[in-house]
Amino acid sequence: MEPRKTKEPRRVIHCSDGTLEEYSSGDESDGQKAKVELPVVDPKTLTWFPWMWYQTTWVGSKTLSACDYVGESLANFFGITSPKFQFEINEYYRMKAEEAEAQRKEDLEMGGWTENNRNNLVNNSTSTEQVENSQRF
Repeated sequence: MEPRKTKEPRRVIHCSDGTLEEYSSGDESDGQKAKVELPVVDPKTLTWFPWMWYQTTWVGSKTLSACDYVGESLANFFGITSPKFQFEINEYYRMKAEEAEAQRKEDLEMGGWTENNRNNLVNNSTSTEQVENSQRF
């Protein structure tokens, strides 16, 4: 039996909040695109000008990577990456939790009596008082 081939992503995009794998569509053939591999450069064999260009691009790419890392770290530290009104969202959920807790405490204090029961008792007591008063006169 032939082992199953796992489909490899055509492209992997790395984002600050995760990765996105992009697969080829059915129109494109996986075998058509050959992977292009860059040759490994040995700096010792280069002449003066290509050696300087190689060193410049290497240092530049490392510097850019370092700046990206430092910039992202500073953005996280100063809170630039968090939602603009996150404190308002947190306050809303805190107030909602407090209201739910107050409602729960009120339900425990009422011990089974609800607003409808209380209104019925008040209405019944006033109607019986009215009946009694009307019978007196």
